[in-house]
Amino acid sequence: MSDHWAPYERAWAQDPHHLHRSVCLSALIAEADRAVAAALVNLSREYDATILCGSHHTPAEQHVTSAEDEGEYHQRCVDSPDSNASLDWRQLYCSLCLIQAPMVRCSRPAFRQVCRAWGARVSYTHMLIAESFVKSPHARHAEFARYEGEDRLVVQLAAKSGPAAAQAAVLLRPYCDGIDLNCGCPQRWAMKEGIGSALLDQPERVADMVRSIRNAMPDGSTASTIVGNGCEYGSCTSTVPPFLPCVVKMRIKDDLRRSVDFARQCEAAGVSWLTVHGRTPTCHPSAAVQFEAVKLIRENLSVPVVLNGGVTDVSTAMEAALRTGCGGLMSANGLLDNPAMFYCGASRAAAEAEMSFATSRRGRPPRTCDPASSPAETAAPGVFSEVFSPVQPVSFLWAPDRSNAGAGLLRYTVPDMWQAAVTPREVISDFMRAAIRTDLMVPTTVQQVLRMARLYVSPAERSHLALLRSNLSVLNALQEIGVYVESGRIACE
Repeated sequence: MSDHWAPYERAWAQDPHHLHRSVCLSALIAEADRAVAAALVNLSREYDATILCGSHHTPAEQHVTSAEDEGEYHQRCVDSPDSNASLDWRQLYCSLCLIQAPMVRCSRPAFRQVCRAWGARVSYTHMLIAESFVKSPHARHAEFARYEGEDRLVVQLAAKSGPAAAQAAVLLRPYCDGIDLNCGCPQRWAMKEGIGSALLDQPERVADMVRSIRNAMPDGSTASTIVGNGCEYGSCTSTVPPFLPCVVKMRIKDDLRRSVDFARQCEAAGVSWLTVHGRTPTCHPSAAVQFEAVKLIRENLSVPVVLNGGVTDVSTAMEAALRTGCGGLMSANGLLDNPAMFYCGASRAAAEAEMSFATSRRGRPPRTCDPASSPAETAAPGVFSEVFSPVQPVSFLWAPDRSNAGAGLLRYTVPDMWQAAVTPREVISDFMRAAIRTDLMVPTTVQQVLRMARLYVSPAERSHLALLRSNLSVLNALQEIGVYVESGRIACE
């Protein structure tokens, strides 16, 4: 390490908290990729036996499979003969590396902690500007923080030069498990500053930043550690690399050849894995994700590829993994709506026992949000559905080649996997406890609580919550409404 950077690291390393245990995140993602590859082999055999050799099951009614298919063609869909015949779906799901995405103003310690408590394996910080982070101690302490005991943390940096990225990475090295270079932010201000998606047209500069970060890491001996996915299934023994893993998060281009070339240059520079958002910088956030483009990039690289986009619950996570072959899956908006999005109960009774759901004053549970109505209208008194299920079975569609309009799709409904249909009260309560513990800014607390609890509160209650000026007041208001509960996975102090 250069002597010029040593004073920065000595000053930044004076932290009263114990440093977290380092893990090899690239090994986690590679292990997930292997699990998905093995599952695809078994599923392809089952598909041949069910579709190509003739199935005795009655085809379901014509079904539009996704937004990208709408208006183009319909595909024949049949139910799988036995969803558990050839594969342990729960083992496959537990093998996936589920990642909380970097989100502006949202990926703070409180939100990261509740996401990790309810199923996410890896967390990302929000984007930090490398130049400001290096020059200003105030920016460092205002923009970066960890909750006690946090691990599996990747810090996202926005940088325009190799030296700035390297200096920021050296300062962050004791406190995270990876550095992510943001080459995907589509916001206009970022493009104007020459960061984010603007770097997609400058692969040489991105490769130089990756090499600078790799070269700035001090040498060290590897230490054996057990890395796994935090569940009862599967773990692997690997080593923690002496350098800080550097990764790149990118979006695809309209010309996929340029996307593949960009990814290859990043790989040659030494990235540990690549995160690919399956939309272009000009796409609307709700546009269909181009899974085939992500799959093409993955097939042209030897390092793992993490999929970002289109993952909103357990069902879409399973479908996305099988369609792209990616074992690493990243979600943003889905987790903002429900930080327990990755939670998967072993049975309906177990899921409902662990997660309780608030009821309206009229004794009816909240309904799932109608896309045609606003959250306030959905939560208004008198519009709750008579029939409501707080948990839903995991169900998804799959075929080896979704691009073939004539191909049949298999529908898999896994009987022993259940996902939350709305945000459980325990999750909202966990977030409030974490927000108070980490002193989260009140406007951010209110914004995220209103999004999580959008199906529980009336318009008047939303207006009241927006006027509160302390996290404790927000907690008391939620307790009066009946949303806050003492149970959860983050203990009260």
